[in-house]
Amino acid sequence: MFLFSAFTLYRANAGDKAAEGILRILTPLLKFRACRDNIPVATGAMEVRGGNGYIEEWVQPRLVRDAHIGVLWEGTSNINALDIIARAVGKSRAHLALETALLKLLDEAAIIPASFRRRLRQALDRALRFAEQVAAKPALEDNARKAASALYHATSTVLMTWEAAQPGTDARRALYARLILEHRLSRQDPLAPDEDEWEREAAEILLSERSVSIGEIAGLLS
Repeated sequence: MFLFSAFTLYRANAGDKAAEGILRILTPLLKFRACRDNIPVATGAMEVRGGNGYIEEWVQPRLVRDAHIGVLWEGTSNINALDIIARAVGKSRAHLALETALLKLLDEAAIIPASFRRRLRQALDRALRFAEQVAAKPALEDNARKAASALYHATSTVLMTWEAAQPGTDARRALYARLILEHRLSRQDPLAPDEDEWEREAAEILLSERSVSIGEIAGLLS
């Protein structure tokens, strides 16, 4: 989903000077998180199959091995994070073009509750300013992965929210955006229950096989 949204964002700005900056930062940003996230997905697939696939008679061992290629042979997570923060943000200032494009998409998503879009703006601003802070101070280099992940999650929430606002689009992706906002970009109490009431309602909708409109889920976004 992020790959499609990122391509849409880049294509919408094709021909502009800003497109160069957007492509510069989205490329390592997508690779950084996609390769990391692929590992627990492959491992989770093995667990869903009851452990079948741990031995070579099944295809799952190859999937698990392949999942690690992205963070081993294709550039480690640390290298990608440093490329995003130290170079794309610190040197190229590519995040400024990305910020402009994402804020424009939020403005276009007027059908989304204003309170939710305001929270997304705040999360995006915090992620961008944190990335700038880490890029500006060599002593904070060990925060590069945290800053890169925050930038990825903030970008994802905006892109999915914008897509949910498009005519004829299944608006459930806006619920995914809120889940990311709550669990990846907000402070969490490690001893609090895992689910709030809104999450139980959201889960029922997300697991259903029907498309939903923004009107049906607006209350879950506010």
